[in-house]
Amino acid sequence: MATYNYLIDPIGANQSQQNFLLQQLSSGNRIFSSWIDAGGMAVSTKLDAAISRSSVVVNNLATTNSFLQTQDGTLQSASEILDRMGQLKTMSEGVFGDATGAYQTEFTELSKQLSSLSGESFNGVQMFSDPTGSLAVMGNESGSVSFEISQANIESSVSDITAQANLADVTMANITDSLQNVANLRATNGAQQSRVGASFDLMKVNHANYSLAYSTIMDVDWAQATTDY
Repeated sequence: MATYNYLIDPIGANQSQQNFLLQQLSSGNRIFSSWIDAGGMAVSTKLDAAISRSSVVVNNLATTNSFLQTQDGTLQSASEILDRMGQLKTMSEGVFGDATGAYQTEFTELSKQLSSLSGESFNGVQMFSDPTGSLAVMGNESGSVSFEISQANIESSVSDITAQANLADVTMANITDSLQNVANLRATNGAQQSRVGASFDLMKVNHANYSLAYSTIMDVDWAQATTDY
């Protein structure tokens, strides 16, 4: 039985080309085996790994931002409590004083709430620490950029208030100092949110560019392949 010689016979060569194109079309890949483009396969393999890592980094940065936003919400609550305590202190020193004890009662409850804020957590991770702690965050897919997120020391920031059992023993200086301490923690939080947001935006751009580069190397040109087929 006669057989085609694919090296010299045009019919056999055409069939081989059709089989090649069919494999490209069925897989969707221009390079479905390393022998087609060894260099392209090597580059695409590195790009594919970078795409996977950058996707994880993007998710981690989004979660980190949620952590910081939740932490800031807690610090805002602390500011509101301290502001109310300042009002109570001012009212208690009016002409009527605190004859009914209502101001003292509210101060006691607010002080308990203020103390409890240091135990707040985000998905099981402590948002505050005494002394101040930190959480390491990777800023890009290569690991060359990293930064730390503060676990703020809210307990010491308001200790002048929570250490006092009686409203009468709290001074306005104690309250204003505590408010300033909390404001400083919020400023640090805001700066960290800004950096996380910038890293998040950069990584989204990098992820898109990696994906485009990978697609350019690996994806088959459907219009050209179907025409040739």
